[in-house]
Amino acid sequence: MPSRHVGAESVSIAGVTGGSQDFTLVEADVSLTGKEWEKHPIVTGPEAPCILGIDYLRSGYFKDPKGLRWAFGIAAVVTEGIWQLNTLPGLSENPSAVGLLKVQEQRVPIATSIVHRRQYRTTRDAVIPIHKMIQELESQGVVSKTHSPFNSPIWPVRKSEGEWRLTVDYRALNEVTPPLSAAMPDMLELQYELESKAAKWYAAIDIANAFFSIPLAAECRPQFAFTGRGVQYTWNRLPQGWKHSPTICHGLIQTALEKGEAPEHLQYIDDIIVWGNTAAEVFEKGKEIIQILLEAGFAIKKSKVKGPAHEIQFLGVKWQGGRRQIPTDVINKITAMSPQQDHSDVSTNQ
Repeated sequence: MPSRHVGAESVSIAGVTGGSQDFTLVEADVSLTGKEWEKHPIVTGPEAPCILGIDYLRSGYFKDPKGLRWAFGIAAVVTEGIWQLNTLPGLSENPSAVGLLKVQEQRVPIATSIVHRRQYRTTRDAVIPIHKMIQELESQGVVSKTHSPFNSPIWPVRKSEGEWRLTVDYRALNEVTPPLSAAMPDMLELQYELESKAAKWYAAIDIANAFFSIPLAAECRPQFAFTGRGVQYTWNRLPQGWKHSPTICHGLIQTALEKGEAPEHLQYIDDIIVWGNTAAEVFEKGKEIIQILLEAGFAIKKSKVKGPAHEIQFLGVKWQGGRRQIPTDVINKITAMSPQQDHSDVSTNQ
């Protein structure tokens, strides 16, 4: 509810009404409750009143006259007083945490022929971070120096947070790797199953560096060799980028959970979700699963444990009240895309 305003500034906004149009930017006294007022710049225009004060609503929560908390026009989720799973003992605060699964070293399919690909140039920004990462992985026993007829090029991948992920381009190796009979669950079927639960509360657990927690048998390691700064290394643990790593990892985590008689859950590789009708029920389920995984040898970071909460993200989808929703960050990325200018742009992108 805007009150008096002081001053005015003209701004041009594209896309609000289907084109570019001039609007007025004013500094107004704004209140969400009608009692507490503060100054805030708002955009106003005769053909787009719907954008009035939207950015103000994004500033946080407020309480209505009945004492209910709200955010962005919907009832806010209140989690005060609810035990959170990320407070459990044994969770790691180390961003590079790596566990070691208590199983025999895994014998995996070996390539039917030698594959040797030279390292190609990588982006300059990745060189130093990747080198430091290799040194850290060596200190953790995940990789070690080697001399192998095999070699695959490093392929650094930047994460959404801006950090780098050490992956190796195993496409050529994958082509000569025998198949594996084990299968992966279908992601869409998992979503359908979770939707059918119509749960009120959720918790999600993401195992830290799950692939790197799985030991490889010595005879299987040479095929995974790669070169960093003129030194050849290979993986002592399951590498990222190899075709069978997701399947092997999923199966071993599934076995650990079954052995520990874990409560009802859904799992996709290293992502696990539990649900229930109360926060206490979900907390106990999540606690039991975390204890099973830690006992098995996996590491779990505090930052990767979410809930209990009414709303949670799992498999790239936001879940609330048993329904799937597109995550806010995905919506923001889509809306931030530049609109195509003419029909020729459309034809060239098809």
